[in-house]
Amino acid sequence: MIPWRRIDHVGIAVRDLDAAIARWRDVLGFEVGGREVLPDEGVEVAFLRIGESRLELVAPLPGNASLARFLDKRGEGVHHLCFAVEGVAERLRELEAAGAELIDRAPRPGSHGTSVAFVHPRGQNGVLVELVEDGPPGDA
Repeated sequence: MIPWRRIDHVGIAVRDLDAAIARWRDVLGFEVGGREVLPDEGVEVAFLRIGESRLELVAPLPGNASLARFLDKRGEGVHHLCFAVEGVAERLRELEAAGAELIDRAPRPGSHGTSVAFVHPRGQNGVLVELVEDGPPGDA
């Protein structure tokens, strides 16, 4: 059984990161944490703190066809659930052995120096699942 640590964050796809940050901060009062451009992933992200929980706002950079397709098809909204784990590579092997359809066969760099990997939504009731190496809490 996989030792899940916690829900790390909920990812929300947005078209305009600045406008989304303003809405979540100014209307709901959420604290803005780290913001980062991830050129290898083709996204810019911003994290919002809600107590011990976080939201990740994810906006496509030019040329990011998959997130742009997601936004065109489904509009802005929940994009993925991210779960903190120890040992992303080992968890991927366990998930594959259990029959999960993986997007990543090995961890890749994520925001703020983390390691991440994704499980295809086809096998998880249409929900894209992200695994992130559990790290110390911070502004991210």
